[in-house]
Amino acid sequence: MQGAPPLSPVTFRDGQGCEPGDTVTVLGYPLASISGGGLQVTQGGISGLFGLHNDASLFQFTAPIQPGSSGSPLFDNGGAVIGMVTSTVPDGQNMNFAVKSALLLSFLQACRIDAPHARPERSYTTTEISRAAQSSLWLVEASRQ
Repeated sequence: MQGAPPLSPVTFRDGQGCEPGDTVTVLGYPLASISGGGLQVTQGGISGLFGLHNDASLFQFTAPIQPGSSGSPLFDNGGAVIGMVTSTVPDGQNMNFAVKSALLLSFLQACRIDAPHARPERSYTTTEISRAAQSSLWLVEASRQ
């Protein structure tokens, strides 16, 4: 993309060791047209290791998301990506779902893209994760014509 600032790569955790109750941080640009367009940060926890109908490629989490959150990364408390927001149950209370990072890594590998892996060396605050990841995120908007 012309004129785009360089993006820093994120590190991935393969999803092994994620447990219900683990803290997650979601960073994204939901409802950008009415929320000022800036990065939004929410926090919650992993509430289940499977998606709807026992879909093993997804996990359930409680961090609040809004329309436009799809595609947002979920970070563990070590700052590594553990998933990507895919959907929510509209009438469910914080019944949100993310693709596990193992599937994301398989996709990147199939595209011959090397993705750095990380094992957390320490826990970071939500603010530290947000600051570190900002240079890795980009707002992508789609519109119907």
